[in-house]
Amino acid sequence: MRSLARKADDDYVIGCLETERVGFYERLGWELWRGPLAGRSEQGLIPTPEQKGIMVLRLSQTPALHLDSTLTIVCEGQRIW
Repeated sequence: MRSLARKADDDYVIGCLETERVGFYERLGWELWRGPLAGRSEQGLIPTPEQKGIMVLRLSQTPALHLDSTLTIVCEGQRIW
C-alpha cells in the first residue's frame, strides 16, 4: 500500500477507498472520513448514507481537507469518478 501511495502521488490529488479494515489503513496514514457522503449527478447530490469505512489519503497535491465536511463523488451513468 505504501508503494501504491507513492505511485499515486505522481498522478492523483487524493487517495480514497472504502474498507471494513479501518485500523489497518489508519496505520498506513489513511484517515477515516467522518462527514456525510454523496454522489454528484446532473440531478444534484444523491446522499449515500449506507457507505461506511471511507478512507482518504492526503497526497502532495491534496488541498486542505475537513474530514467532517460532505465528501462527494461524480456519478455518470454506471461510472463513478
